[in-house]
Amino acid sequence: MSRYAAALDFGSSKVALSVGEQTSGGVRIVSYHDAPSAGIECGEIVNDFKVKEIVASLIRQAEEDIHEPITTVTVGLSGRVLHSMDLPCQITRTDPKAYITKEEVRQITRARYKVSLENDETVFEAVPQKYNTEDRIGITQDELIGMVGGQIDADFKIFYGRKSILSRRITVLEECGLTLGKAILNPIASARAVLTRPEMENGVALVDIGKSTTEVAIVKDNIVRQAAIIPFGGESVTVDIKTVTNITREWAETIKLLHGRCCEEYAVENKKLVLKNESESSDGEVELSLLVRTVEARLSEILDAVRYIIDQSGYASKITAGVVITGGASHHEDLIQLAGALLGQKIRLAAPASIDKDSVEDAFDVYAATSVGLVQETLEPLLSHAVEYKHDEMTAATTSTTGTTLFNEKPEEEEDERAAGREERERRKEEERKAREIQKQQEALRKQKEAQRKAEEKARRKAEKENQPSFFDMFFSKDDKA
Repeated sequence: MSRYAAALDFGSSKVALSVGEQTSGGVRIVSYHDAPSAGIECGEIVNDFKVKEIVASLIRQAEEDIHEPITTVTVGLSGRVLHSMDLPCQITRTDPKAYITKEEVRQITRARYKVSLENDETVFEAVPQKYNTEDRIGITQDELIGMVGGQIDADFKIFYGRKSILSRRITVLEECGLTLGKAILNPIASARAVLTRPEMENGVALVDIGKSTTEVAIVKDNIVRQAAIIPFGGESVTVDIKTVTNITREWAETIKLLHGRCCEEYAVENKKLVLKNESESSDGEVELSLLVRTVEARLSEILDAVRYIIDQSGYASKITAGVVITGGASHHEDLIQLAGALLGQKIRLAAPASIDKDSVEDAFDVYAATSVGLVQETLEPLLSHAVEYKHDEMTAATTSTTGTTLFNEKPEEEEDERAAGREERERRKEEERKAREIQKQQEALRKQKEAQRKAEEKARRKAEKENQPSFFDMFFSKDDKA
């Protein structure tokens, strides 16, 4: 059995592969490679062939680094939408005097991955929030192991989404001769890579701003309390700049990276960026203040959505470590000031730092956060409770009456779970309908504000033009005219 663990991050801007091993100093990343994405949109594979070519190339490079073949890979899960629901369950043990074992707890978690959902949906992560026994309430998984009792009550947070997000990743791996080890949510992996142990214990929100999505994970007492995906990221800022300034996407991306501050109060008035191509001819001009206002508007919208997720989670007052921001689109100057003002929390920008200091240099880059976290969660799980896919029969029955397990879940409890699932889906559909209405209202308001801003800008330019002296006035004084 190989001592290495390999993990793939299927990002919208890049596909990244990290390989690591367990050492006395923590997880050491021994190989990191990435390549520009093709065939991936918002974390979802849309062209298997293009993605397969990228993965095959990255695997070859990593195998050359570690001098052995890679056969099993952990993958990250993302997408346009991530749903969640609370799922309580009650387990009656067949032998109340027997010690509760780690394997027994693992079986309880594994059963949650088979909860009844819509036909095109599947569970991505089942995270236990707390356990109760006859004698203790509100205990953690580590505290539960070794206790005795006839009944276990468990509260889970279930994160789920479309089956195709996982199945198409499996298809690509199989075409490359690989098998799936674990599938872990991207925001959980990123949180593991960049957060410190005190932050995860005391309460923190992780915000990973990528190209097409912004991923959020709220962690308290080393437990993931909430995770969500916002379908906007750095690409939305680029598109806004392109639309407002009427320049090419390439130029919009360039000036965003070089001059994309996000606080209007720091913008220099009456300064323009002259865009010159290779032949030194002009490709247009962009007012710096207009650029900053455009960047600030979109990032404010993203941060407002983050604030909503934090508030809805019920942990706004419990994340005493504040908010940690990472991701490829977290480079904007003044982002700390903007995020602090909008989120009302202390802000820190972060890159992977919890790995062995002898890891390859690229592993410490902000772009490597997700794939590095996937390796960490594979070798020494802390936040994720993902099951080993190759050992888990996804279609197997959720109960067992053989002597190999110490608990049975009653049929009526399974029916309660299914009913709870149906109610949750109805509630989610209603929330999605309301969210779409709110989104339409916000978009209409944004367009109204943009139209008002353009009108004010036009009026300002007109006033400046009227106040400027005419060509005649510049050369002749009143006395000369007389």
